[in-house]
Amino acid sequence: MEDYNFWQDLFDTYQSLPDWMKFAWLVIPPSFILGLIAMIMRYRLNSKHASKVIEGELLYSVRSQADNELRVYRHGHDHFPKDTVVPLPILQDEKRLTYKDE
Repeated sequence: MEDYNFWQDLFDTYQSLPDWMKFAWLVIPPSFILGLIAMIMRYRLNSKHASKVIEGELLYSVRSQADNELRVYRHGHDHFPKDTVVPLPILQDEKRLTYKDE
């Protein structure tokens, strides 16, 4: 096992492949890399031209307060009464969730 050479074994296997498989083995990896580069560049160009304005209306904002509680501020909607405190089951011991009008 000391005289085993990975590269020699790989090239020997490559030489014994049929011609169409050699062609695929040489063309597919560079094509994949070029396609990936083209996709990334297209994404970056499109993201620069995309609209930065989010359409719709803001319903809620969540803010973490210094007294270790989360406050949910609603913007002009009456889904919950004013100053409703809703504890989260996961954060019940750590943080409190409070609803406020802004």
